[in-house]
Amino acid sequence: MKFTDWTAKGVEERILEMAEALRLSPGVKGPREFGNAMPSPVRPADEGYGYSPAYYRKNASAGALSRMSEAWDWINALPEMTDRKLMYAWSFVKVRKGMKIAAFAAENDMNDRMLRRSITKLCQHIANDLNRKAAIRLTVTDLQVSENQRDIASSTVTSESRVNHWRDKDAKPQIDPAQRSRRVLDHRESRERQ
Repeated sequence: MKFTDWTAKGVEERILEMAEALRLSPGVKGPREFGNAMPSPVRPADEGYGYSPAYYRKNASAGALSRMSEAWDWINALPEMTDRKLMYAWSFVKVRKGMKIAAFAAENDMNDRMLRRSITKLCQHIANDLNRKAAIRLTVTDLQVSENQRDIASSTVTSESRVNHWRDKDAKPQIDPAQRSRRVLDHRESRERQ
């Protein structure tokens, strides 16, 4: 596992995924003051098909649901309550149909660019916090080797003697130099010999 730095764009995508997963989650059914909280009844076969228009409801994936609580923790860790409210409201407006971002910005006494800058600033604050936590976590000695380095194995030979210190003096090499230089199996040559 290799660590990659968080960016403001990556945090923003995760927050929008969180809002989309919450939007796609099923609503809470419960007692109502008016109407019926019971599900629609199962119809007989003769009036079941075509009785009401069929619809398809998209569901959130399991991965999006598991990442949703992580994004909530990020937003709830912001120090200012107004920043948290702005981030939640912006993400829900962004994934739903209806309200435009310009109308949302005007409702919050901002213009589009000011809203964009403030959202980017908050996402960068979250990304910096995540990078700082990962940098602290990777300072433990047992994690330094495997998580933040590229490839540990050396790809070059360290000595000119081709590291043969482990072989006996009278050991034969695996490839006999007396054989011909071409050592691949050629099916055409094997057919000619038969």
